[in-house]
Amino acid sequence: MNEHDVVTGSSNLGECLSRGLLHRAVAVLVIRSTGEFVLQQRSRHDLWQPGLWTLSCTGHVKKGETYDAAAVRELEEELGVKANLAIFKKVLLPPIHSAGFTEREWVAFYVARTDLPCRIDTTELEGVKEVDGPQLRLMLDDDSMTPDAVILLTEYLKHGRKSE
Repeated sequence: MNEHDVVTGSSNLGECLSRGLLHRAVAVLVIRSTGEFVLQQRSRHDLWQPGLWTLSCTGHVKKGETYDAAAVRELEEELGVKANLAIFKKVLLPPIHSAGFTEREWVAFYVARTDLPCRIDTTELEGVKEVDGPQLRLMLDDDSMTPDAVILLTEYLKHGRKSE
């Protein structure tokens, strides 16, 4: 993967994190008809950012998979939800360093508007919660969220809601 989002090879996630290799990922923000946002708490046993809150679902794009297919797969795997997805934007995140690892990603950021209940995969996440805009803004500043979630959600709150 390079800075132009062109695939130049393949590696497993552990190698990407330990060597700081640029790779593809997806993030989905589920928004309820009430305007609340669904957030997930990452597993406390996860290698990357354990126990922190993040978007509704996140994940890495597998070899040969499209961003769209990865987003649909991750939403169903992590939250048990099938919903229409709309791309918000694709973002090249700055390198994020944590616990001896470096995350470097192109992230395709999607929005799903649904009131379907979440059936979480407890091996991948601790739980989910629904928050309104003011609660989300507080969370963005209290160190309870992953750095990538802070970047993406701040961008969404600045620009994504204007079209609603």
